[in-house]
Amino acid sequence: MSGGVHPMGDRALLIETADPLGMARAIADEFACHRLHGVVDIVPAAATVLVRFEEPADVDVRAISSLSPAPIPPSDPDAVLDVPVVYDGEDLAEVAAHAGIAPDEVAAVHAAGRYTVDFCGFAPGFGYLSGVDSRLHVPRLPSPRARVPAGSVALAAGYTAVYPTASPGGWRLIGRTHLALFDPTREPAALLQPGMTVHFRPVDNLPELMAPPIVEDVIGTPTWLVDDPGPLALVQDLGRPGYGAIAVGTSGAFDRQSLRLANRLVGNKESCAGLEVLGGGLTLQCLRATAIAVMGLAPSVTIDGRPMSAASPIAVRAGQVLRILSPGSGLRTIVAMRGGIQGGRMLNSHARDTLAALGPAPIVRGDVVRLGEPEHDMVVDHAPVPTLDISLTLPIIKGPRADWFTDDSWHVLLNDIFTVSPQSDRIGVRLQGPSLTRTASDQHRELAPEGMVQGALQVPPDGKPVILGPDHPVTGGYPVIAVVTTSAVDRLAQAVPGTSVRFTLDR
Repeated sequence: MSGGVHPMGDRALLIETADPLGMARAIADEFACHRLHGVVDIVPAAATVLVRFEEPADVDVRAISSLSPAPIPPSDPDAVLDVPVVYDGEDLAEVAAHAGIAPDEVAAVHAAGRYTVDFCGFAPGFGYLSGVDSRLHVPRLPSPRARVPAGSVALAAGYTAVYPTASPGGWRLIGRTHLALFDPTREPAALLQPGMTVHFRPVDNLPELMAPPIVEDVIGTPTWLVDDPGPLALVQDLGRPGYGAIAVGTSGAFDRQSLRLANRLVGNKESCAGLEVLGGGLTLQCLRATAIAVMGLAPSVTIDGRPMSAASPIAVRAGQVLRILSPGSGLRTIVAMRGGIQGGRMLNSHARDTLAALGPAPIVRGDVVRLGEPEHDMVVDHAPVPTLDISLTLPIIKGPRADWFTDDSWHVLLNDIFTVSPQSDRIGVRLQGPSLTRTASDQHRELAPEGMVQGALQVPPDGKPVILGPDHPVTGGYPVIAVVTTSAVDRLAQAVPGTSVRFTLDR
């Protein structure tokens, strides 16, 4: 069954299979049936299955190898999704040049195909469609775009797909559609299902993009009025594990340890939702007496202009004003509120996934923050205040595609200094510095999409590594040379642009 089992960091395994198409899904179903202890997510892909665990754990590889799943029968061949497309993508001419045909012929060839949804990955609603004419087999971009518009129709590595939301992406864009491929209020939420047939139909124009409806569940007690959200303030909890098979990522607070500590200080469960504040500038008016705890790297916090200590409970009276003036020496501040933030819950979590646009929208001026009822007594205590040097050393574990890279690349990775790029975000921390090169045999090799984890060091063809953040794509097509250990991932949340980064081999 298995073509190999590889560690994907310290809390996941990547299982390879050389079996026919559909076997990866069958293996994933077999894992689900066996309900292995500690498994929190299973992600089938083209020829691999990612199995993620709650805690670092050793898995009996022999038990995995003994699984004998039956191939999943194909879905109803009459289930066809018609996708109208305007073929005007910015990479259309480049794809045409690669194929040796005219741009309008690219559109005609693409529209003539009938495609099968092999699996779902990357982001909610993103289906990998096989059946692409060999003339349109193009590689991914050397470096992914920071933003691909929602509805973009694209090609890469023998697949075609439609981007369901605006997101980073490395595929070649040939057109656009208006269909909403993912809507969590719909059943099923994803239009594309494995085994389904898809047909692309050329059109001259389209109606506006069909955005999913915004559903706000108004629950909880109004406790804060937002005067100023600052650059970005997101509602975050510990995320939504368990939905990887339908291409929904875990997301959650970038600095999870800070959220856990802050919640404990105000008598909440560690999983309660709080605010993750990027930079300074957050200003809130208190509408009802409550308590908060603020965590970060020495953030500057005031109540009615009086400086307050972080990492300890702060009582706030109705009418007082909370301000986060700066995140101190870090990048993000966590604000836990007694009772936890309510409203906007989606797929069992309040977490805002910026890649998939799931969960409560970023807070804006005039919003009212509603809190639940406290479940525990206050903890009159202090939490340890974390520190971060201007040089960050991260322990890593060799990734499943470590052998794709030269010995020189490994020497560079473990001995040279990288710096955090200003283009970094919750999806990925981009690194500036030396390039990592592949072996000669892997130089132009295309990796079939496979499951990803937070902390994975993906290396695009340009050789510049990207460390995946909490809102990372569920699957990816760039090889993972290494994975940052779970205990070190939180530190990346506070790495401001320009922070020096070194890596050390953990195992």
